[in-house]
Amino acid sequence: RRRKPPEGGVLARSAGMAGESAVAEAQGPPPSGGMDDKAKAKAKAKTVAFKPTLRTGQRVILQGLEKAKELNGHRGVVVRWREDAGRYAVRVAGKEMAIKPDNLMPEGGAAEAAKYNRKFGNTAGSMYNPVVYARVPGAGPKVTQWIGQVKAGRRVVVRAERSGDHEPVPLWFGDRGFVNTAPVDVALLISDIGADPAEWPKALARTLERFPAASGRLRSVRKTDSRDFSWQIVCNNAGVPFTTASVPPCGLPSAEELQTACADERSGLFDLGEAVVEGGSEAEEPLLRIKLIYEEGTARGVLGASFNHALCDIGGLSNLLRWLHSELEGRGRAEDVEEPCHERALAQETFEAVPTASEEEQETYSKHWPLWPRALERWCFLARRLRSGLRGRPDGAATVTIGVPSTTLAELKRDAEAEGASGATAFEVLVSYIGLRLLRLGRHGRRTCLTKEYRSALGAAAPGRGLERLFANAVTHGVSLELPGVESAELVPLGEACVEMRKAVDAVSMGYVRWQSQQNHFQGLPNFFGGLCCNTWGRSLADLSFVETYGVGMRSVDERATNMAFPLDTAYMQVFPLPSGSHRLLLTMPITEITALLKDLPSDYFDLPHVSEVRSHAFKVPLPSSVIDRLSPAVETHHLVVRVACIGDSMTACGYPKYLQALFDRAGLRVQVRNFGVAGATAQKFADQPYWDERRFEEARQWRPHFVISTLGTNDAKESNWDSEAFVTDYTDIAFDFLERLAPRPTIFFVTPPPLYEEGAFDIQQAVVAEELPAAVAAAAEASARRINEPLEAQAKRGRQQVPVDMLAKTFVTDAFSMLGGVELRRRGYFAEDGVHLNERGTRLLATLVFAETRREVSRVLRQMADAASVVPEDPMGL
Repeated sequence: RRRKPPEGGVLARSAGMAGESAVAEAQGPPPSGGMDDKAKAKAKAKTVAFKPTLRTGQRVILQGLEKAKELNGHRGVVVRWREDAGRYAVRVAGKEMAIKPDNLMPEGGAAEAAKYNRKFGNTAGSMYNPVVYARVPGAGPKVTQWIGQVKAGRRVVVRAERSGDHEPVPLWFGDRGFVNTAPVDVALLISDIGADPAEWPKALARTLERFPAASGRLRSVRKTDSRDFSWQIVCNNAGVPFTTASVPPCGLPSAEELQTACADERSGLFDLGEAVVEGGSEAEEPLLRIKLIYEEGTARGVLGASFNHALCDIGGLSNLLRWLHSELEGRGRAEDVEEPCHERALAQETFEAVPTASEEEQETYSKHWPLWPRALERWCFLARRLRSGLRGRPDGAATVTIGVPSTTLAELKRDAEAEGASGATAFEVLVSYIGLRLLRLGRHGRRTCLTKEYRSALGAAAPGRGLERLFANAVTHGVSLELPGVESAELVPLGEACVEMRKAVDAVSMGYVRWQSQQNHFQGLPNFFGGLCCNTWGRSLADLSFVETYGVGMRSVDERATNMAFPLDTAYMQVFPLPSGSHRLLLTMPITEITALLKDLPSDYFDLPHVSEVRSHAFKVPLPSSVIDRLSPAVETHHLVVRVACIGDSMTACGYPKYLQALFDRAGLRVQVRNFGVAGATAQKFADQPYWDERRFEEARQWRPHFVISTLGTNDAKESNWDSEAFVTDYTDIAFDFLERLAPRPTIFFVTPPPLYEEGAFDIQQAVVAEELPAAVAAAAEASARRINEPLEAQAKRGRQQVPVDMLAKTFVTDAFSMLGGVELRRRGYFAEDGVHLNERGTRLLATLVFAETRREVSRVLRQMADAASVVPEDPMGL
């Protein structure tokens, strides 16, 4: 029977009728008047001894209730632990009830989540099926659970308490290249921020006395007796914006989720606001911003620091943070904190005093930074623009985060040492391993560029001046090496690559850096073309004793992707050592190569990201004129666009609408396709995840589409959800919600769900999908059209008139079940390993099928719209 609630709803009626009985049962029988004091004390001690394990806000399932059996199986939310009663206060159906711990079962759990990941962790085609990794029950606080919970904080401008007269700090060679670059965002998870967060601004004010440049501003000034301008940091004590905010208990991300949170601009971890306004006018952009987010009721917090690379590099930031932490602890200056050096003018003089390289030295240096004629650089850019112009918008680039456990690092080091690379570092083996993997997957460029800090070389060139503690950017522009070729798919010369990398890194000296700065920048660009550029600057943060872990924001990563991934076709990798001993790789390169790499890396040795964590980048690329016309239509034709809304479950949410849009574009049809799919959605109202409750459903209705393509039904076939009568009725109601609109009245295409190749996958019944679901979808299509058309036809019959064709509802059934294998299961190669979701090949086939079914109707609507636009009314003013 259909699970239809009676009047008022099952939950409301049960809570109203049996709420008191459930409370009474949960609390137990009332104590008798004859209970002695010893028994009361014993009962009280037993209550106090219980330690609550469920947190506030956790979803639970009611079980084992005897007097209110109708509530068993229903879900509730834990409000708090009632210490006096020894029971949980649980909100069920809008009413708070006191329930024993034995009658509550946590929904999901970490063990179930781990089992889920083991079962579907290495799913082929997962790049197009993120539902495999989505909605994992009980895996802990998700990013979506705490993003947006950051309460509005208070921003203050912190200045040094005692600020003397400081001369402007001129930028030196290492700083000037970062003047107009995007700030770098770093989030540090701190387990103990102290008893009072208000002490942080005070400690920062004392720290800025040691770092006057941090509270200054960057300005361009005219040189003396010259028309040229130079950049310098004015140490005017303008201050550092410091924001304090808080989150509810359990609101901070865990150490594993911090990098995922940093990749979302909505996370609120960083101060991304406008520049501080002082004196009624817009102030200059600060070189440093700090935001502290602390968790209410605990000592945990996240410190978000945004700094300009013209101020310092990550080594300088770590030194500033050490000073800040020592001030918080009241030590004034810790023994392990180095006194900063701000003599950038001296660093520039020392740098320029390096003797000019001889011919022999130049020949040696050129091996690690080859130079090419400008013609090659120009041709590479021209070829890139031609390719993008002829093929339209490219696939683009994306960024993924890959975790490398310490056990994997140890095994890679053993393999490298076995091949002759003794003492190989984690950075060397990781860069070599990933670079060789990319070459094996078809990447053309064998050049690998590395960056290295050279403060020690500066200190050695000017001994006793403290340049080894320079608070500035002291990173080379790069040293290049060529990875060995990969002749065999089985043999990867890891040891040989590590040895070549060690030689290149050891060759970096002050003479090399000086020589490289004198070369033409564009002649060295081919070192990046099609190659791998690597940077490691997280060791300074990993050595901070008070930091649990750290993550990096995406503003600087987006900039690197724009400048390097396109048009240089460079794969950019950042290596982040973590305090736990493991490493994290942040890899940016073309999407197609990321897809191949994620499928090639062994999931047993690397923590591969979920598909939802892949961050794509958009670039300004030249497009054909026809594409530009469609993206920016003329005023008189902007309304001649057909809107196609794709609703449904993961079959829709995971990719086929973008291929459908490409097919319409290739056919020259003015169509806008939008994806309103929700992974795991069902058509039934009382299933585990009704599409009715999703925000995307209302957005699709408000968009007023001309065509609706629906792929619902697969999740309805679960053993706990399936009810054929309820499915037809509720699916008909969904279609009716679209069809009841008259302007325009959309045409709906019901797509039968594809076959199930693995019995019991995701608890879906294979027999229902093959035998009952196609007929039920066809019945829903017929019933929805009949609900609209029968009253119109009856009214027209009484008036002896014809119903206008545009007023009639049109529904079609697209047989994707037979196309994708049918009952015989003929096309297993079009599906992922789970047997439920389509891989890339199957996704493209589904898009082609939908395009073939809808093209004629879309063309007809476009012709009608064009004819209506060409007709000039006799009375256009309505007079």
